[in-house]
Amino acid sequence: MKVKQAASLLIGLGLSLGLTGCYDRTELEEQAFMVTMGIDRSPDQKVIAIGRIAVPSKLSGSSSGSGGGGGDFQSGTPIVSASGYTLNEALNVMNTGVERTINLSHLAAVLVSENVARQGMLPYLNTLTRYREFRRTLFLFITKGAISDIFLHDKPVLETSATRVIEDLQTTATRTGFAPPMQVHQFLTGLETPNEDPIAPVLSVNENVAAQKEKTAGSTETLSTKEKGDIPGEVNRSGGNPVEDVGTAVFRGDKMVDLLTGEQTRSLQLLSGSAGRLILSVPSPIHKGAHVSLALRYGKPLHVRLTLRPHPVLTIKQSFEAELLGDESNGNFVPPANRRKLASALGAMIHEREMLLIQRLFSQDRADPFHFFRYARDQFPTNQALLAYNWHKQLPTVKVLLSVETNVRRLGTQLAPPSIP
Repeated sequence: MKVKQAASLLIGLGLSLGLTGCYDRTELEEQAFMVTMGIDRSPDQKVIAIGRIAVPSKLSGSSSGSGGGGGDFQSGTPIVSASGYTLNEALNVMNTGVERTINLSHLAAVLVSENVARQGMLPYLNTLTRYREFRRTLFLFITKGAISDIFLHDKPVLETSATRVIEDLQTTATRTGFAPPMQVHQFLTGLETPNEDPIAPVLSVNENVAAQKEKTAGSTETLSTKEKGDIPGEVNRSGGNPVEDVGTAVFRGDKMVDLLTGEQTRSLQLLSGSAGRLILSVPSPIHKGAHVSLALRYGKPLHVRLTLRPHPVLTIKQSFEAELLGDESNGNFVPPANRRKLASALGAMIHEREMLLIQRLFSQDRADPFHFFRYARDQFPTNQALLAYNWHKQLPTVKVLLSVETNVRRLGTQLAPPSIP
């Protein structure tokens, strides 16, 4: 009896030791946590992996408001890179220059160069999603130009945490509407959904800002006198972080086919129903040469109807509400007639921009990043019939009926402009 009790005790003790989970432990002091990673290709077509490694000892004593132009950020997150025939090999070679084992569990974002994106992203995303440490909820960016430029010129104004920098970029892009927020999971879902095309935000280096010295950063004298618009990497600004989150990469399958500006990105989000509060400027309808600033938001939910037979017809109805923010002409929009003129001018501008974007994406790229096809799924009796329908082939022939209704409802806290005697 005692022998059985002793044997049971030994077996129980052995099982309990096996359940502790400590036999394959890895101490924090043995790991190097990568916070951002980039993927590019060299001229000889080797895979380049580049990343930032967090150094906790250099980040623990600094706060989010003491960036000082990015000095602490650069020293607290050193850059490492390596190349190989595959992404796995490049990451393995990268570890030879780091004293600890590189760990991806704290990765905040994956950056993919435009060169790789145009060749196809699926092989690299498939590799990453097989990693146990890789989370599909992290952010995805496409970089304009060499990806190393993004890492070398990234100098946040306030933040010292690389993870917070990525989160703040996404928050700012959502607030301005110049770039769409995108996670790896959302991108892969768009790839796997029939007749839909994914998008991704674009990171680029503003050469004008990058060339500025510390003493002249932010000076108005460095602003361009030419109208440069909102092209990624060419936004007319001075000072701040040389890296900017402006523009959208449009994909057909896993290959990038187009690069949209910030304003085109706003039109894309308005048509997709994902836009928030946007600030727009429209030429004043009552004072020639002046502009009026408005805050735009949806007045009613976006209404979309798509009929495929006998010929594809896409009907889009948009309803917006606008609030007057500023008028450089000091015009009076209290009279209903003037408000109607302003609403009409705003609606005409939105309609023109959206129609040009639809025609470009449908005819030139044969891509549907708006995900309009989801409104026609109920027209197929079976899933096999839905998969067999070639929506991309039909895109150039789609008849688009777009109506934009705008209403200027609010004029701010001061209705009429001040009258000067």
